[in-house]
Amino acid sequence: MDVGKSFSFVFEDDQWITKILLAAAILLLGILFSWLLLIPLILAFALLSGYGVEITRRVLHGQISGLPEWDNWGQLIADGIKVIVIGIVYALPMIILSICMGIPIGILSENAEALSTLFSVLLSLVSILYAIAMSIVLPAAVAFYVAHDDLGAAFRFGEVFAFVRDSLSTYLITFLMSWVAQFIGQLGSIICGVGWLVTVPYAYMVTGHLYGQAYLEGQGKIAQPAVEEEIA
Repeated sequence: MDVGKSFSFVFEDDQWITKILLAAAILLLGILFSWLLLIPLILAFALLSGYGVEITRRVLHGQISGLPEWDNWGQLIADGIKVIVIGIVYALPMIILSICMGIPIGILSENAEALSTLFSVLLSLVSILYAIAMSIVLPAAVAFYVAHDDLGAAFRFGEVFAFVRDSLSTYLITFLMSWVAQFIGQLGSIICGVGWLVTVPYAYMVTGHLYGQAYLEGQGKIAQPAVEEEIA
């Protein structure tokens, strides 16, 4: 797995500046018009997620260099919404547990504060562990959807979990590098407060590439260009 490639491939595109600025404009517009029931912001993040999916798709097809064009927005939004749905479904157990535990914690806070605090701490620990587990499994779930071109494939839980288990080292690396990409995305806020408009889309691009590489690695394949140059 070529981790460095996932961070550098963006800059191999001759129009990388234009494509990242377009992504930044989409994010900015989503934020500026987020007062409209948050729909523009959701659409903005759906577009960024869909763009990441398209990068994953290109990696799976051997197109490991360069960036996709910002076209076919309907497909990008559809892909992005599906990724959001995948995330919600995988988060459901923790959401349900939080709701179920929230009621007794609220009741205990009035009569047994110490016990309420203990349950709150335990719930927080479980939430952190579950979030880590999700961050390791979700790249495989998204890649299953992309590889099979079928949303249902992401919910073949037995196959997804077994795939991650058999390629655990690969997905641990993917988890760590995705965290690094997200950290870079957050660092952008230091640059005049608006640098994150560029670094957040960049993080989506990096993770999309990582997801594709991790899936190929788990399949025992190596990401290679779709068309090899002839050796002179």
